Amino acid sequence: MRKAAFVALLAMGIAQAGKAARPACIEPGDMRTLIAVALPDAVEGLVERCSPALPADAFLPNEGRGLAARYRHEMPADPAKARHAIEAATGQDLSSFASDDTVTSLARTFVGQQITNHVSIRDCGTVDSIMAIAAPLKAHAMVEAILLALQVAGPEQTKGLAICRPKDEGASR
Repeated sequence: MRKAAFVALLAMGIAQAGKAARPACIEPGDMRTLIAVALPDAVEGLVERCSPALPADAFLPNEGRGLAARYRHEMPADPAKARHAIEAATGQDLSSFASDDTVTSLARTFVGQQITNHVSIRDCGTVDSIMAIAAPLKAHAMVEAILLALQVAGPEQTKGLAICRPKDEGASR
Protein backbone atom coordinates (compact mmCIF):
# COMPACT_ATOMS: atom_id res chain seq x y z
CA MET A 1 0.00 0.00 0.00
CA ARG A 2 2.77 2.44 0.95
CA LYS A 3 4.76 1.75 -2.17
CA ALA A 4 1.68 2.15 -4.36
CA ALA A 5 0.94 5.51 -2.75
CA PHE A 6 4.56 6.52 -3.21
CA VAL A 7 4.46 5.64 -6.90
CA ALA A 8 1.22 7.62 -7.23
CA LEU A 9 2.87 10.63 -5.57
CA LEU A 10 5.82 10.43 -7.94
CA ALA A 11 3.53 10.10 -10.94
CA MET A 12 1.52 13.09 -9.78
CA GLY A 13 4.71 15.10 -9.32
CA ILE A 14 5.92 14.24 -12.82
CA ALA A 15 2.52 14.99 -14.35
CA GLN A 16 2.34 18.36 -12.64
CA ALA A 17 5.97 19.31 -13.24
CA GLY A 18 4.98 21.62 -16.04
CA LYS A 19 2.16 23.20 -14.01
CA ALA A 20 4.08 24.08 -10.86
CA ALA A 21 7.65 25.24 -11.02
CA ARG A 22 10.01 24.12 -8.32
CA PRO A 23 11.08 27.16 -6.33
CA ALA A 24 14.55 28.60 -6.96
CA CYS A 25 15.41 27.99 -3.33
CA ILE A 26 13.94 26.50 -0.17
CA GLU A 27 13.37 28.79 2.80
CA PRO A 28 15.62 27.86 5.76
CA GLY A 29 12.61 27.21 8.02
CA ASP A 30 11.10 24.79 5.49
CA MET A 31 14.45 23.07 4.99
CA ARG A 32 14.87 22.79 8.75
CA THR A 33 11.47 21.08 8.93
CA LEU A 34 12.34 18.69 6.10
CA ILE A 35 15.62 17.75 7.76
CA ALA A 36 13.90 17.20 11.11
CA VAL A 37 11.25 14.97 9.53
CA ALA A 38 13.82 12.96 7.60
CA LEU A 39 16.61 12.71 10.18
CA PRO A 40 15.49 9.57 12.07
CA ASP A 41 14.68 7.78 8.82
CA ALA A 42 17.97 8.88 7.29
CA VAL A 43 19.84 7.37 10.24
CA GLU A 44 17.82 4.15 9.93
CA GLY A 45 18.56 4.11 6.19
CA LEU A 46 22.26 4.42 6.93
CA VAL A 47 22.02 1.57 9.42
CA GLU A 48 20.36 -0.65 6.79
CA ARG A 49 22.74 0.35 4.03
CA CYS A 50 26.00 0.30 5.93
CA SER A 51 25.73 -2.29 8.71
CA PRO A 52 26.62 -5.26 6.46
CA ALA A 53 29.80 -3.48 5.35
CA LEU A 54 30.97 -2.37 8.80
CA PRO A 55 32.89 -4.16 11.53
CA ALA A 56 30.87 -5.68 14.36
CA ASP A 57 31.98 -2.95 16.78
CA ALA A 58 31.06 -0.01 14.51
CA PHE A 59 28.68 2.71 15.66
CA LEU A 60 25.80 2.32 13.18
CA PRO A 61 25.09 -1.40 13.65
CA ASN A 62 25.23 -1.05 17.44
CA GLU A 63 23.82 2.38 18.21
CA GLY A 64 22.27 3.68 15.00
CA ARG A 65 18.69 2.56 15.65
CA GLY A 66 18.84 3.95 19.19
CA LEU A 67 20.07 7.27 17.81
CA ALA A 68 17.22 7.35 15.29
CA ALA A 69 14.71 6.64 18.07
CA ARG A 70 16.23 9.39 20.21
CA TYR A 71 15.98 11.90 17.36
CA ARG A 72 12.37 10.87 16.72
CA HIS A 73 11.57 11.42 20.42
CA GLU A 74 13.44 14.74 20.70
CA MET A 75 11.88 16.25 17.57
CA PRO A 76 8.54 14.63 16.79
CA ALA A 77 7.31 15.50 13.32
CA ASP A 78 4.43 17.94 12.96
CA PRO A 79 2.63 16.46 9.92
CA ALA A 80 0.92 19.73 8.92
CA LYS A 81 4.21 21.65 9.11
CA ALA A 82 5.94 18.85 7.20
CA ARG A 83 3.31 18.95 4.45
CA HIS A 84 3.77 22.72 4.11
CA ALA A 85 7.55 22.31 3.85
CA ILE A 86 7.25 19.52 1.28
CA GLU A 87 4.83 21.59 -0.80
CA ALA A 88 7.09 24.64 -0.56
CA ALA A 89 10.17 22.64 -1.57
CA THR A 90 8.51 20.87 -4.50
CA GLY A 91 6.17 23.59 -5.72
CA GLN A 92 3.35 21.01 -5.60
CA ASP A 93 -0.05 21.35 -3.96
CA LEU A 94 -0.62 18.01 -2.26
CA SER A 95 -3.80 19.01 -0.43
CA SER A 96 -6.03 16.87 -2.60
CA PHE A 97 -3.64 13.92 -2.68
CA ALA A 98 -3.51 12.61 0.86
CA SER A 99 -3.55 13.40 4.56
CA ASP A 100 -0.68 15.21 6.27
CA ASP A 101 0.40 11.94 7.90
CA THR A 102 0.47 10.11 4.55
CA VAL A 103 2.53 12.83 2.88
CA THR A 104 4.98 12.80 5.80
CA SER A 105 5.21 9.00 5.69
CA LEU A 106 5.91 9.05 1.95
CA ALA A 107 8.64 11.64 2.44
CA ARG A 108 10.25 9.40 5.06
CA THR A 109 10.09 6.39 2.75
CA PHE A 110 11.65 8.47 -0.01
CA VAL A 111 14.57 9.48 2.25
CA GLY A 112 15.36 5.85 3.03
CA GLN A 113 15.28 4.94 -0.66
CA GLN A 114 17.56 7.86 -1.54
CA ILE A 115 20.13 6.69 0.99
CA THR A 116 20.03 3.18 -0.41
CA ASN A 117 20.45 4.54 -3.92
CA HIS A 118 23.09 7.19 -3.24
CA VAL A 119 25.31 6.14 -0.33
CA SER A 120 28.13 4.03 -1.63
CA ILE A 121 29.14 1.02 0.46
CA ARG A 122 32.75 2.22 0.20
CA ASP A 123 31.73 5.40 2.09
CA CYS A 124 30.13 3.55 4.99
CA GLY A 125 33.25 3.64 7.19
CA THR A 126 33.42 7.43 6.89
CA VAL A 127 29.66 7.78 7.40
CA ASP A 128 29.91 5.58 10.49
CA SER A 129 32.69 7.78 11.92
CA ILE A 130 30.72 10.96 11.24
CA MET A 131 27.63 9.53 12.92
CA ALA A 132 29.64 8.43 15.96
CA ILE A 133 31.14 11.92 16.32
CA ALA A 134 27.78 13.67 15.81
CA ALA A 135 25.73 11.30 17.99
CA PRO A 136 26.07 13.35 21.20
CA LEU A 137 24.32 16.29 19.53
CA LYS A 138 20.67 16.83 20.39
CA ALA A 139 18.29 16.47 17.44
CA HIS A 140 17.80 20.23 17.00
CA ALA A 141 21.58 20.78 16.96
CA MET A 142 22.04 18.01 14.39
CA VAL A 143 19.32 19.56 12.20
CA GLU A 144 21.09 22.93 12.40
CA ALA A 145 24.46 21.34 11.57
CA ILE A 146 22.99 19.65 8.50
CA LEU A 147 21.29 22.88 7.41
CA LEU A 148 24.55 24.80 7.74
CA ALA A 149 26.46 22.12 5.84
CA LEU A 150 23.93 22.31 2.99
CA GLN A 151 24.17 26.10 2.92
CA VAL A 152 27.97 26.01 2.82
CA ALA A 153 28.04 23.28 0.16
CA GLY A 154 25.69 25.22 -2.09
CA PRO A 155 23.49 23.95 -4.90
CA GLU A 156 26.48 22.91 -7.04
CA GLN A 157 27.35 20.21 -4.50
CA THR A 158 23.83 19.24 -3.44
CA LYS A 159 22.25 18.26 -6.75
CA GLY A 160 20.67 21.69 -7.23
CA LEU A 161 19.25 21.98 -3.73
CA ALA A 162 19.48 25.68 -2.90
CA ILE A 163 18.59 27.14 0.45
CA CYS A 164 17.40 30.76 0.41
CA ARG A 165 19.40 33.29 2.35
CA PRO A 166 17.72 34.21 5.61
CA LYS A 167 15.77 37.44 5.17
CA ASP A 168 17.73 39.14 7.96
CA GLU A 169 21.06 38.39 6.31
CA GLY A 170 22.63 41.49 4.84
CA ALA A 171 24.27 41.90 1.47
CA SER A 172 27.69 41.69 3.14
CA ARG A 173 27.71 37.90 3.03
